[in-house]
Amino acid sequence: MNKGRILHILKYYRPHFAGEGVFLERSSAVMQELAPEIEHDLLVTNTPRPAEPPSVCSTLRHVFYLTSKRVSPTWRQVVLVWWFVRNMHRYDIIHYRCHADWYFVTYLLSALTKRRLVLSATLDDSVPVLVNHYRPSLRAFAMRGFQLFDAFISISPKLFQQTSASGVDPARCHLVACGITLPPSKPGEREALRASLGIAPEDPVLLFVGGLCERKDPRFLIDAMPGVLARHPRARLILVGPPIEAAYVHAMEQAVAAARIGHAVVFAGERLDPHPWFEAADIMVFASRLEGFGTVVPEAMAHGLPVVVRHLPGVNDDFVKDGETGFLFNDAGRYLDTVFQLAADPALRARIGAAGKALATARFGMRQAAARYLSIYGVPVRKGDADHAETGLGYGASITDSRFHAPTKPANTMAPLLLTTVDAEEAFDWSGPFSRCSTDVSSMACQHLAHRVFSRHGVKPLYLADYPVAAQDAGRGPLRELLQSGLCEIGAHMHPWVTPPFVETPDENNSYAGNLPAELELEKARRLTDALAEAFGEIPRIYRTGRYGAGHRTGDVLKALGYQADSSLAPCWPTPALKHSPAAWATTPTPYWTDPERTLLEIPVSAALVGRLARHGAVLAPWVFHRWPRYFPLAGAMSRLGLLERIRLTPEGMTVPEAKRLVHHMLGQGHRVFLLTYHSPSLQPGNTPYVRTPIQRDRFLDWLDEFYTFFREEIGGRNGSWRDVRFGNAQGGMA
Repeated sequence: MNKGRILHILKYYRPHFAGEGVFLERSSAVMQELAPEIEHDLLVTNTPRPAEPPSVCSTLRHVFYLTSKRVSPTWRQVVLVWWFVRNMHRYDIIHYRCHADWYFVTYLLSALTKRRLVLSATLDDSVPVLVNHYRPSLRAFAMRGFQLFDAFISISPKLFQQTSASGVDPARCHLVACGITLPPSKPGEREALRASLGIAPEDPVLLFVGGLCERKDPRFLIDAMPGVLARHPRARLILVGPPIEAAYVHAMEQAVAAARIGHAVVFAGERLDPHPWFEAADIMVFASRLEGFGTVVPEAMAHGLPVVVRHLPGVNDDFVKDGETGFLFNDAGRYLDTVFQLAADPALRARIGAAGKALATARFGMRQAAARYLSIYGVPVRKGDADHAETGLGYGASITDSRFHAPTKPANTMAPLLLTTVDAEEAFDWSGPFSRCSTDVSSMACQHLAHRVFSRHGVKPLYLADYPVAAQDAGRGPLRELLQSGLCEIGAHMHPWVTPPFVETPDENNSYAGNLPAELELEKARRLTDALAEAFGEIPRIYRTGRYGAGHRTGDVLKALGYQADSSLAPCWPTPALKHSPAAWATTPTPYWTDPERTLLEIPVSAALVGRLARHGAVLAPWVFHRWPRYFPLAGAMSRLGLLERIRLTPEGMTVPEAKRLVHHMLGQGHRVFLLTYHSPSLQPGNTPYVRTPIQRDRFLDWLDEFYTFFREEIGGRNGSWRDVRFGNAQGGMA
């Protein structure tokens, strides 16, 4: 059994809208920050596997759909049990976020194999309610089945009270409200969104967020809208959410047309990020008739919106204090009176909104909720970690997870494009231990030697500078001169062991930024970004992790800091943790998008497996390039026979003929973008294994000269910038 793996189970998941699924995505991201050693998987029992499974959560390592099409309940039960028999050994904790096994078979299997079992109540599914779904003759059996669970989580006082009084051990019952996330608002976001909808600054905007279905009852809001418009003619109602029930949505649209209020009602559809809509609104209105918690209400409160919600006893009256932190209604008259009052009184909106924000942020922080969940799972959380400020990291981008990748489309008529990047960094002992004292950047004074070659070939290199370079005059001075002369571009390069804050042990594992806790990786990247902006007068927009050590949250970190491109992937050179995985050897050197919004582009270093067996390289490589004893030089033999070799486009350790073979191989595979790279200390003899003497440095520079000539004259290529790829049409980039 692999320690530290949790299986979450949902009946319904994307593409269907499910509130508990959204909460799982958000909470798993924060649980990963608090306990990065824990992996979270999801099993979906009722939603069939989509043709293209959505990639929306980087912290759910695997999402398994039980079936590929709709099946009968009996067959679904058989498949569920078989799935458990084959996979249960992988997990320590199994969290049923709904009652997904009507016959209790998988619950019994989990209990017999000593897995910790957790059951959530999130809507109208407390233990007594579930028991009453069974025939009277089976209810005692059902109650005994629920006794198999080690913990019961309820998200509202009503559900908690019902379960606690049902006969289960009260010590196993936990009240954990859904946590909320509140990303920082962007300057001008409110004004821009309202302007795009033709809404003036003074127009009152009512907002509903949720699935368009009978239970949520957004039709109530539409039916009340003529009354609102009679008092406030410029009011708008925005409905954000997917159409769950087609017939119900059609009836809503007919009601809008019949009342002739189409100008005042906006069907915005499903939005993966609803927060800009909260920013654009003035009042949150919510008429749902059944909720386990109603997360969108405290989310709106956290945005400072006054909320007007249907009263659900034991659910929302715990945090919507009528007239203090929001307003409750039970009928249309009370609803209209409250909306009239708020729409006419900005001071009242501000007062109620401020009180609601104070309550929501104090009680419903996602970090607090995630820590509670981990404690219920039996996962220790360091004292005080739950009280740290939230990072605000998203969970929708990944450099290393292929689920999130969208390939770019090369323009076949375009000449091959060559990018040159230099890892501008300190000199350090490549064979010794990592040391925070290794901060010598004197080699930056030697970079002008390469610029003699660059000038002959029209090369404008990208220097990816790390913290010691940015923080010292000896490092930033030479680069600043090159930048001001228009001879280079600047990006960011992360060496964690010499980048503050210094809280981790400087060792092999922590030398890969992606192995650090997400909170620490984010803070180091922020410090590096700020240092580069101060040193060079511009904010870097392209990034690279040292040792090509991107992790599962690196993409989220870069999106949070506004980066537009990354170059942390070195195909065929997987990190030690992945070197035995064929998938890690199959990564592509083609640029690809790392997020559904296509805001962060990965531009890998050019590298590939070349040779007659290259098509089988992903399977063979873990064995061929294993560190065999010297008397068994398998990799060398395979290379000499022309069967399989791995080549990276660099003058460090590669010959010009090898680089040429790589380029021809990649061209044959349809690649049009090539990225050459080396380390700045190589231009000062003695710093790297590749350049020990001045003669070797001369050969190093000759290598560059010969390769640039080859690329231009034999390949017909041109030199360019990373911006050509990110914003131009070199690989289908977008502005």
